[in-house]
Amino acid sequence: MNSNTRIKIRDRFKSHLPNHCVTFVFSGLPIRKSADAEYPFQANRNFYYLTGIEEPGAVLVFDNQNEILFLRDVDPKMEKWVGHYMRKEEATAVSGIKDVRYFEDFDKFLNKVMDRKTRFGLDLDHNTYTEEAFGSAISMADYVGFERVLDITDLFVRARMVKFDEEVEAIKHAAEVTNTAIESMLLEMKPGNNENDMASKFLYEAHKAGGDLMFETIAASGKNATVLHYVKNDEPLVDGEMILLDLGVRVNGYGADISRTYPINGKFTERQKAVYQAVLDTFHAINAAAKPGVSLQDLNDLAKEKLAEGCRNLGLIESDDELDQYYYHSVGHSLGLDTHDVWVQRDFPLEPGNVITNEPGLYIAQENIGVRIETDLLITQDGSIDLAPQIKREIEDIEALLNK
Repeated sequence: MNSNTRIKIRDRFKSHLPNHCVTFVFSGLPIRKSADAEYPFQANRNFYYLTGIEEPGAVLVFDNQNEILFLRDVDPKMEKWVGHYMRKEEATAVSGIKDVRYFEDFDKFLNKVMDRKTRFGLDLDHNTYTEEAFGSAISMADYVGFERVLDITDLFVRARMVKFDEEVEAIKHAAEVTNTAIESMLLEMKPGNNENDMASKFLYEAHKAGGDLMFETIAASGKNATVLHYVKNDEPLVDGEMILLDLGVRVNGYGADISRTYPINGKFTERQKAVYQAVLDTFHAINAAAKPGVSLQDLNDLAKEKLAEGCRNLGLIESDDELDQYYYHSVGHSLGLDTHDVWVQRDFPLEPGNVITNEPGLYIAQENIGVRIETDLLITQDGSIDLAPQIKREIEDIEALLNK
């Protein structure tokens, strides 16, 4: 995504900023992993959204409509240990921000705006707040006094909910890479191999494409597939069972979120086929129903209706209120820079530019069967577009893929 897109993103964001307010957005700092190591750094997603920069210790400032980016001071000695520090001209090339300074000038700038008795906009991000990740924002609030602070988190939520075309293209690209990685990992799917053989192949393909994992890969075979966030991926693949994959590649900040369920030996049993078809029928119903004005809650209500019908036909339940024994999550969520991207209430009506997931599932522990089918949908003016149609999901297409 080029700097022109970042400029468009910031222009839309600035149009909603309050007047007479200086706004600070922090990239964050690395989190300590052990005595001599840190977890891999990832900039705060709101900071990245506005800048495209993955640099620790950076601060973006909106002084009314003026943009200033502060980078950490270049330390040639530390660069020998931890690698390159971003320079001003590099930051301008990525972000399109012309006024870039080093952090040695930050105190002077802050004292100047403090003297103006202005208000301060801060991204306090209540949903994911931790002292480590957002200590800079909290420290700033303590410093200027909370009575002068405006929490601008909701501005990010509303901005990020509606994607620019370039963001949609980035998600489509991530879905294409995800498809390639899935087809490669299926070569490792055979009785006697391990779940981790498949998960490792997916990670390899993600890195090979210049990306990484959108989230920790789920490769859950047999009964493990009935645990929604099973990530151990360390059990053998058993002939006659299925494996549920929930995964996604992230490239340039944006990722896909895809689920598929495959027969390990290449062919569904009649019972597996029946359960799979019940989920697939629900999947198609949600794809058809997703459009502006409909909410995520509406879609989940429809999913429960269709899945309950399927469970009755499968002989699993007699009344709809028993469905939660076999379906215990929601049918979708927002997708973008985060897997569960920012959103408001679940009854909020969808609008063009939203990207959501469609992921119905059924989980029958007593039969060692878990099925989930998931794609990513762009909401359009009159419906939705599947951003990952190339990833096989029909029963005959899956069996043909696995046995070619």
